[in-house]
Amino acid sequence: MSEENQSLELNEELAKQNVPLGFLMSLTKALENRVDYNFNNLIQLSLLIEFLYESLEKQGIKIPLDSDFEEFQNKRLEEIKAEFDKHMSEQSKQFEESIKEESDLDLKDD
Repeated sequence: MSEENQSLELNEELAKQNVPLGFLMSLTKALENRVDYNFNNLIQLSLLIEFLYESLEKQGIKIPLDSDFEEFQNKRLEEIKAEFDKHMSEQSKQFEESIKEESDLDLKDD
Protein backbone atom coordinates (compact mmCIF):
# COMPACT_ATOMS: atom_id res chain seq x y z
CA MET A 1 0.00 0.00 0.00
CA SER A 2 1.38 3.46 -0.85
CA GLU A 3 2.35 5.98 1.81
CA GLU A 4 -0.48 8.24 0.71
CA ASN A 5 -3.10 5.51 1.14
CA GLN A 6 -1.69 4.53 4.52
CA SER A 7 -2.05 8.09 5.77
CA LEU A 8 -5.75 8.01 4.82
CA GLU A 9 -6.54 4.87 6.82
CA LEU A 10 -8.54 5.31 10.01
CA ASN A 11 -7.24 4.07 13.32
CA GLU A 12 -9.04 1.05 14.82
CA GLU A 13 -11.03 3.02 17.39
CA LEU A 14 -12.36 5.45 14.80
CA ALA A 15 -13.03 2.66 12.31
CA LYS A 16 -15.30 0.91 14.82
CA GLN A 17 -17.59 3.94 15.10
CA ASN A 18 -20.93 3.75 13.27
CA VAL A 19 -21.54 5.85 10.19
CA PRO A 20 -25.05 7.30 9.83
CA LEU A 21 -27.10 5.48 7.19
CA GLY A 22 -28.28 8.78 5.71
CA PHE A 23 -24.68 9.79 5.06
CA LEU A 24 -23.94 6.48 3.34
CA MET A 25 -27.08 6.75 1.22
CA SER A 26 -26.26 10.28 0.05
CA LEU A 27 -22.66 9.27 -0.62
CA THR A 28 -23.83 6.25 -2.63
CA LYS A 29 -26.24 8.38 -4.66
CA ALA A 30 -23.53 10.97 -5.37
CA LEU A 31 -21.13 8.26 -6.53
CA GLU A 32 -23.83 6.66 -8.68
CA ASN A 33 -24.54 10.02 -10.33
CA ARG A 34 -20.84 10.56 -10.94
CA VAL A 35 -20.46 7.12 -12.54
CA ASP A 36 -23.52 7.76 -14.75
CA TYR A 37 -22.17 11.16 -15.80
CA ASN A 38 -18.75 9.73 -16.66
CA PHE A 39 -20.29 6.81 -18.55
CA ASN A 40 -22.44 9.18 -20.61
CA ASN A 41 -19.37 11.27 -21.40
CA LEU A 42 -17.53 8.15 -22.50
CA ILE A 43 -20.37 7.21 -24.84
CA GLN A 44 -20.51 10.72 -26.31
CA LEU A 45 -16.76 10.76 -26.91
CA SER A 46 -16.87 7.31 -28.51
CA LEU A 47 -19.62 8.45 -30.88
CA LEU A 48 -17.70 11.60 -31.75
CA ILE A 49 -14.52 9.65 -32.51
CA GLU A 50 -16.43 7.16 -34.65
CA PHE A 51 -18.08 10.01 -36.55
CA LEU A 52 -14.73 11.75 -37.13
CA TYR A 53 -13.09 8.56 -38.38
CA GLU A 54 -15.95 7.89 -40.79
CA SER A 55 -15.91 11.49 -42.02
CA LEU A 56 -12.17 11.37 -42.62
CA GLU A 57 -12.43 8.04 -44.46
CA LYS A 58 -15.14 9.49 -46.74
CA GLN A 59 -12.65 12.21 -47.66
CA GLY A 60 -9.97 9.63 -48.40
CA ILE A 61 -8.00 10.16 -45.20
CA LYS A 62 -7.23 6.93 -43.39
CA ILE A 63 -5.60 6.91 -39.99
CA PRO A 64 -4.26 3.48 -39.06
CA LEU A 65 -4.24 2.48 -35.41
CA ASP A 66 -0.76 0.98 -35.42
CA SER A 67 2.31 1.23 -33.20
CA ASP A 68 2.23 5.05 -33.40
CA PHE A 69 -1.15 4.98 -31.67
CA GLU A 70 0.11 2.59 -29.01
CA GLU A 71 3.08 4.88 -28.30
CA PHE A 72 0.80 7.93 -28.18
CA GLN A 73 -1.64 6.07 -25.93
CA ASN A 74 1.05 4.99 -23.44
CA LYS A 75 2.51 8.49 -23.28
CA ARG A 76 -0.93 10.07 -22.74
CA LEU A 77 -1.90 7.51 -20.09
CA GLU A 78 1.26 8.35 -18.14
CA GLU A 79 0.45 12.07 -18.37
CA ILE A 80 -3.13 11.48 -17.24
CA LYS A 81 -2.02 9.23 -14.39
CA ALA A 82 0.51 11.84 -13.18
CA GLU A 83 -2.18 14.55 -13.26
CA PHE A 84 -4.65 12.26 -11.47
CA ASP A 85 -2.11 11.40 -8.76
CA LYS A 86 -1.36 15.11 -8.29
CA HIS A 87 -5.07 15.89 -8.04
CA MET A 88 -5.68 13.06 -5.56
CA SER A 89 -2.78 14.24 -3.41
CA GLU A 90 -4.22 17.75 -3.35
CA GLN A 91 -7.68 16.44 -2.54
CA SER A 92 -6.31 14.29 0.29
CA LYS A 93 -4.55 17.28 1.80
CA GLN A 94 -7.70 19.41 1.52
CA PHE A 95 -9.79 16.63 3.07
CA GLU A 96 -7.39 16.23 5.98
CA GLU A 97 -7.33 20.00 6.52
CA SER A 98 -11.13 20.23 6.50
CA ILE A 99 -11.38 17.33 8.97
CA LYS A 100 -8.88 19.06 11.27
CA GLU A 101 -10.88 22.29 11.08
CA GLU A 102 -14.25 20.61 11.70
CA SER A 103 -13.27 18.21 14.44
CA ASP A 104 -10.58 17.24 16.86
CA LEU A 105 -10.09 13.78 15.31
CA ASP A 106 -6.55 12.77 14.40
CA LEU A 107 -6.62 10.61 11.25
CA LYS A 108 -2.89 9.90 11.28
CA ASP A 109 -1.46 6.72 12.75
CA ASP A 110 0.93 7.33 15.61
